Amino acid sequence: MPQTQPRRLRRKEARPAEIMAAGLKLFSGRGFAATRLEDVAEAAGVSKATIYLYFDSKAELFKAIVRDIAGARIGAAEGFIDGFEGSTVDLLTGLFRNLGDVAAVPEIRALMKVVMSEAGNFPDIAAFYRDEVAFRGLRNMARIIERGIGRGEFRPCDPIATAQSVIFPIIMNALAQEIFGPLPETNPGKFLASHFEFILRGLAADKEHRA
Repeated sequence: MPQTQPRRLRRKEARPAEIMAAGLKLFSGRGFAATRLEDVAEAAGVSKATIYLYFDSKAELFKAIVRDIAGARIGAAEGFIDGFEGSTVDLLTGLFRNLGDVAAVPEIRALMKVVMSEAGNFPDIAAFYRDEVAFRGLRNMARIIERGIGRGEFRPCDPIATAQSVIFPIIMNALAQEIFGPLPETNPGKFLASHFEFILRGLAADKEHRA
């Protein structure tokens, strides 16, 4: 008969995830400034002292949420890029689809909303998100573009500027969906397909992408 962990131990191991989930919900709903650690503790069903066993401050809690939700996905994308051996068009296609999927994750949208709304008052958390998520994502996309240029698959261009052209519209579309809800006469899937077609045509070495 397989051994199972005692219920109390399983509960203790789950606490950081429960605290982070409660924190993100409150940060997104109330705002980072208006949320106290006491509020997070109450929402997570733990004492404030318990929170301090895992997180030194509200800012450290937010950073842990960023690492867990966004950082893990960025790391997975980096590993995928490092190990990919096919064409750069196929690599870009895979990463683009992944980017669209990630941008649709409610927790990712909630994180972006918090950063956008609180950046002016909390530059430390904005800088952390910029370095751990935004800049890493841009560098990953730029690496793909540089790879395509080096292999003659893409036309010469500025990799970072082009990476911005790829990623920023997806971010803005996700934020619009998060702020306003479903937008009339719009379809996220059709937007991504249209955007990707523009990207491939713009990058094609012969200046014309042929499917």
